[in-house]
Amino acid sequence: MTPRQLFKWASYALVALAFYFFLSELSKRLAEIPPIHWDAWGVAAAVLSVAGVALTIALNGVMWRALLKDQGVDLAPSKAKQIIAISQFGKYLPGNVGHFAGRAALGHAAGIPYTVTLGTILIETLWNLAVGTGFAAVALLLYSDSLRSLMPHAIGQLELGLLTVSLTILPWFGIVTLNRLFPALSRRLGGGKPVATPSLRTSLIVGAVVVVGFLILGGILKLQALWLFGVESGDFLTLTCLFVASWLVGYVIPGAPGGVGVREAMMVLLFTPVVGAGAAVGLGVSMRLATMLGDSVAFLLGLSSRKYR
Repeated sequence: MTPRQLFKWASYALVALAFYFFLSELSKRLAEIPPIHWDAWGVAAAVLSVAGVALTIALNGVMWRALLKDQGVDLAPSKAKQIIAISQFGKYLPGNVGHFAGRAALGHAAGIPYTVTLGTILIETLWNLAVGTGFAAVALLLYSDSLRSLMPHAIGQLELGLLTVSLTILPWFGIVTLNRLFPALSRRLGGGKPVATPSLRTSLIVGAVVVVGFLILGGILKLQALWLFGVESGDFLTLTCLFVASWLVGYVIPGAPGGVGVREAMMVLLFTPVVGAGAAVGLGVSMRLATMLGDSVAFLLGLSSRKYR
């Protein structure tokens, strides 16, 4: 078995293990899940959750258009959002790369070279990883007693703000370093050409979109905890950082379509000390449903805009 095959099967094993863990926790904690409040506030939380997820997809369209424009491709804003909305649903296909393939195919049909689309996907991925890692690091530093005891002083809002700003531009320095120190690798990743370095303005736009997207998802989670399940423990920053840490693990492990199973397993592990095991399982399910429904709404809107254009 080659190293690549070994890595592939190891990834599948991790995904299967995460699925088994979450399903076993769901079965064991079913009676502990807080009852859903289907009053006006609960319905509002459900509707806003789906709308919020759809909004993050629209923001991804804004980000992609900025990256394309940086490479000399001026795609109409509505077309960029349409392609992202339609292709995003492909992440639920096996392999977790269907949304990238779909974007490349739809972009090519709109006159965008494959290499340009792949280059923007690489840049987008770097920013997602950098900012997501930052949120995860904040979660570890703020909410791990063992790590916090090793720190010389408590982290304040200023340090958190500086960390967020630095992470929004860190990938830009990474791409510059890659092109200068490892040109062969850069050309390989860039499809025969060096990875395009986005302008600083575009880098700030991309970083801001990624940060705002994570904050929206954190807000959705807080609404669900408070209005759907009546769980008041865990402030907005806590829930956001812990959710992004869970999202990041599902994002980087290949083979999990849309991070299904992996993200939920991590949410149970990370959220249980904050909101309790039952609420952690319930939020894992409710966030997955909101994500899938939001992706579906965006997909249908994208198809509709394509049909009637």
